[in-house]
Amino acid sequence: MNIPHIPYPKSNCIKGIRWLTEPIRYPDSHGDTWSCTWADDNHLYSTADDCYGIKKSNNSNLALFRVEGFPPKHTVSLVNPMDAYGNAGFHDRADSWKANGLICVDGILYMAVSQHSGAYEYADLIQRTYDASIIKSDDHGKTWSCKRRDPMFPSPRFSTPFFVQFGRDYQGAMDDWVYAVSGASWNNGNYLTLGRVPKALIGNLNAHDWEMFNGLDDQSQPTWEKYGTGVVRPGKAVFQFRGYTSMTGMHYVPAVHRFLLPQWAYVDLDGPDPSHRTFFHLYEAPKPWGPWSLVHVEENFGNAWYNPSLPAKWFEDGGRRLWMVCGGDFANCHKNQDYGFFVRQFELVTA
Repeated sequence: MNIPHIPYPKSNCIKGIRWLTEPIRYPDSHGDTWSCTWADDNHLYSTADDCYGIKKSNNSNLALFRVEGFPPKHTVSLVNPMDAYGNAGFHDRADSWKANGLICVDGILYMAVSQHSGAYEYADLIQRTYDASIIKSDDHGKTWSCKRRDPMFPSPRFSTPFFVQFGRDYQGAMDDWVYAVSGASWNNGNYLTLGRVPKALIGNLNAHDWEMFNGLDDQSQPTWEKYGTGVVRPGKAVFQFRGYTSMTGMHYVPAVHRFLLPQWAYVDLDGPDPSHRTFFHLYEAPKPWGPWSLVHVEENFGNAWYNPSLPAKWFEDGGRRLWMVCGGDFANCHKNQDYGFFVRQFELVTA
């Protein structure tokens, strides 16, 4: 393929990345997205979608898993199959429930869930998302607040919330807000927007406690608009790359004092094997609203991987070496590589 024109300059802070391992699949794992967070009990917790779990431990549209230890000797185990959201592929009304981001704040887990179409249910092969809500658990995922029929964030606006990740139990956060970034589709979208809620109010699960990034002022400082006042707008884009912006999150890396944004998209949507190749691009910025700079680009990434996550628990040397968690490959483009929990280590090149 010809690499598309990337609308961001090369980073002056991080020169690139260097892969340190080959991809490692967790044995007998089945599922995708695998969005991770580092909880107060020192374990990682991860969502998974469309999954049969570990050794067919469950059958779920979305589920929660605990990840213990460090790669390559980590273990993954089911915590909750989230039966209220149906079996894998079950359509509740028009579409299926899927998990988006996950965060632990003051010992409470928060998970964003929304409705998703199937990847091939639209002619353009872009998976639609809408009607997001946040649910919470005060017992590390064993039980959750009720499934909502009245979404916190109705419509496609803010429909894939991924919480911006800091350290263990949200330690090391840059202020007293919890941030989340969202697009309007699972794959091959156009932009990301940014919302935030006071840390003290996130447990209310009330959209009116949130506000949306609304651009920079004359002093290049962020401005915010209260969610739900007047016409609900998604806010200004904090990242935009038309056709190549997909569902993922941001991660703060102390070693370089930067936020990393791993991005991905499929590049052959008009071809005979639409999801065979993943285009991977990695960015850094000093703040969640930017300005973004390009760190690394890879035109044929992994085993048709998607939804990369960078768990802070697995940072080495403050994050100069990181483990990436990825889901893939839902189309089984690569034999025996379909739908699993994958990890791969890389290091940041800064000189």
